[in-house]
This record gives sequence, structure tokens and C-alpha cells, in this order.
Amino acid sequence: MPTRLAIVRDPRFLLHKTGLTHPESVQRLEAVHHMLDRRFPGRLPRLSPTLAAMEQLQLAHQRPYLLRVLATAGMARGALAEDTPCRGSSYLAAWLAAGGCLAGLERLAAGELDVCLALVRPPGHHALAGSTNGFCILNNLAVAARWAVEGLGYERVLIVDWDVHHGNGLQEILYRDRSVLYFSSHYMGTFPGTGAWDQVGQGPGRGYNLNLELPMQISDQEMVSLYAEVLGRVMRRFRPQLILVAAGFDAIRGDPLGRLRLSPRVFGRLTALLREMGRAHGSPPWLLALEGGYDPEGLAESVGEVVEALFAEPPEAGEPPPASELVASLVQKARAAHAGLGVWV
Repeated sequence: MPTRLAIVRDPRFLLHKTGLTHPESVQRLEAVHHMLDRRFPGRLPRLSPTLAAMEQLQLAHQRPYLLRVLATAGMARGALAEDTPCRGSSYLAAWLAAGGCLAGLERLAAGELDVCLALVRPPGHHALAGSTNGFCILNNLAVAARWAVEGLGYERVLIVDWDVHHGNGLQEILYRDRSVLYFSSHYMGTFPGTGAWDQVGQGPGRGYNLNLELPMQISDQEMVSLYAEVLGRVMRRFRPQLILVAAGFDAIRGDPLGRLRLSPRVFGRLTALLREMGRAHGSPPWLLALEGGYDPEGLAESVGEVVEALFAEPPEAGEPPPASELVASLVQKARAAHAGLGVWV
């Protein structure tokens, strides 16, 4: 059965002007749009974002912070953080980015789609409950996860974050939440310096925060093998009803802000793996939201690999190749950090 896929795409995401020299520039999204128009003409139905409601945003953010973002409306030039410049329409793009994820979520929950790819900016996974952080203004997926639980009745939401940078905002906001399991693979030798193995959640959320610290030398095959080993166990034990993907593409070779050497093809392979694992566990719907990726050409190629994998016929499930020594050691570290917590180990 073909995958029912739609994308959230809107020119208003380009209204967030950061400047030509800023890594999180409009050129990123423009490159993705050009690639999609060339490679997939007429094949990707579009969803229009609507503005997220304050009640939805306040599930993840403090009201005074939201009001501070709104106060930038009409501003000629300013900054919400040292690394996050803003202009008069930045708040609008941010509100629409969160709202675009919510619009996709509503269609998934209604059973109208299998997968939604939200091509939004500014990105979100670094945004904290009360402040801008790491180019991110609103935490798009934290808002979506909380609304999925509080507004739509989901009991088990899985967030998979394959951005090279740890999603410190997602971790902070969801750290005590057992209804949302946060799974992040990232390189610790770069921003923001969080995401250690032993950061496993607190209180009722203890065990529901799973960090994989990636070494610089990890290969495409080892990345896929690591996901198959660890995320496969998570899927079997947690049994998610909804999957959200923090889809950052800055782990590829040549990205100016990443330190890994993966290829764009790895994201197609991870997408195919997620599809395969999802089919084995009830086929939960999933939403992918654009996060990092600061080489526009590499970003566009990586997104193209994801879309190709979503359209492709699912491969026959086969025996996975044996894990390398590196993968085996990473799996062991993850299991050791979560031993006795009873969530996925």
C-alpha cells in the first residue's frame, strides 16, 4: 500500500531573516524547495500551516517568554539570543512553524495521512521552556508532543532526534514526562554540550530520555546498525502510538556546523528502517520536522533521500549484518545507563 504523504510548505517560513552570513538562513529552505520541485513535481500534496494557539504553546513554553517573542513584531532588527537574530516577521514564522507541525499532527491523528514532512523554520529542538537557544525560537516538536498527549489523547509518543546536535530543549521540556520517550543520537564535541549517557530523565520520566553519544568516526552502516539495535528494542518495549522525528541533516560530511562524516544516503536508510520497524509494531503515524543542516546543497540532497525512501516499496525484511565492535560498545553503554529502569532494556 503506497504511503500517504504530505508536506507542510509555506513561503512565510522565509520571512525569518537572519542575514546572509548566518548559518540558519533562508537559503537552506530555498534549496530544499528547488530540489523537491525538480525531483518530485506534483507528487507531494501540501498542507498550509496555521498559527499555533497560545494554549498549545504554553504546554511547552512559559507565557512571559512567548510574550517577549511577540513583542518583536514589527522590529526592524533585533535578537532573541546572541546566536538568534530576528526581524519584524520572525515571530510569525516561528508561530507558523509550531502551527505547521500541529496541522500535520491533526491530519495524522485523523487517519488521513501516514507520514507528514514539515519543512519549517526556524528550527525548534534547542528552544528552552523560557528562552531562545541555538537558532530555535519555539520548540516545534515539544509543542506537538505535548498537544498529542494533552489534546489528542495519545499515551505513548516517541521522538527520534537524528540531528548531529543534542536537542537540549526537547530534553529539558520533556525530562519528567513518561508519555513521551525522547531518543537522541548526537556528537558531544559540539553545541550544546548536553546529552550524556546518564541523562536518563527524572521522576516519572526516569528512563524515558535516551541519549546516544556518537563518535566522530561512525560510518553510515554503523549508524543504521546502531538504530536497528537500540531503537528496535525501544519500539518493542515502548510500543509508540505516534513517532515524531527531529529531522536535522547536519551530520553529513562537509556541514559547517557538524563534525561527523555521514553521507546524505544514511537518512534514506534510517527512514526505511523506521518504516520497517513501524510496520512491525502497528504502523504508527509519524511526523518529521526539519531541524538543522547548514550546507544547503547537502541539506536538499538529504531531504530528497528521505522522500525517496518514503515513496519506495518497502524492502523485504532480512537478517541485519552483525554489529561492529564500535556499535556493540555503544549499545552496551546505552543499556548500562538504562539498566534497571524498566523502560526499554
